[in-house]
Amino acid sequence: MSRAVPRLAIAREDLGGGFLFVADSSGAAGGEVGCAAIVGIGLPDGYEALMTPASVNARKRQELSDWVERRAPGAAARLRGVDQVHSAIVLHSVELRDGSRHEADGVCASSAEDIPVVMAADCAPVWLVDSSARVVALVHAGWRGTGGGIIEAGIRAVLSHGGRSERTVAAIGPHLQSCCFEIGPEVASQFVGFTRPADVLLVERKRSDSVALDLAAAIASRLRETGVRTIHAAEACTRCRADLLHSYRRNGKGGPLMAALALLPQVDRP
Repeated sequence: MSRAVPRLAIAREDLGGGFLFVADSSGAAGGEVGCAAIVGIGLPDGYEALMTPASVNARKRQELSDWVERRAPGAAARLRGVDQVHSAIVLHSVELRDGSRHEADGVCASSAEDIPVVMAADCAPVWLVDSSARVVALVHAGWRGTGGGIIEAGIRAVLSHGGRSERTVAAIGPHLQSCCFEIGPEVASQFVGFTRPADVLLVERKRSDSVALDLAAAIASRLRETGVRTIHAAEACTRCRADLLHSYRRNGKGGPLMAALALLPQVDRP
């Protein structure tokens, strides 16, 4: 499994599904930029799943760059991101090396020279790794993207670079849980079998005909349908955990975002 937690880090809290909130053991306060991170430890060795915590607003590019440099010096220049539109489009990182921006909701990479990044604040970042093929796809999956096929598009990207579904390890990062994910019947009809009764909602309901959505269950089901066997899913709720995570439904439009990154292992050159 991944060794994304540095030796000098202290796990502050288990967020479930192989995700941890960690902070440096240097004594610096967890709220300081660069001193805290959300890490996923369920990926194969050498592959790292990282997310910015609530102390960082990844919507501000300089703030994100500063955080990345503190976690992995020199890595900020290798970030490959897209303009997210809740689509089912996954681009290869090579297309983004010139700094151009394209509409998509996922990035696939097969070189440590590229670090896929997606933004999230209730939607789920999903890492897909086949270490044998040395490929990773990172996708942004909310209810629109999940219903529209972003998970399948991520798997296709892995397969197109020599990966195999049965070897792929999937990790679903922190997202809006069913306790806060109110949806109406027009959305619920797209997720038959993955809704929960309205009485599980901890938030005040905005409509009388609403139910709750279990996004992770819907994502996991689609992953299994593609042949993925190993799936990890965070249990922390972005809306509930204002101390650690950003949430669109809590903060509103234009609010702070989290960045999710996928780091590939370096390969020794001859």
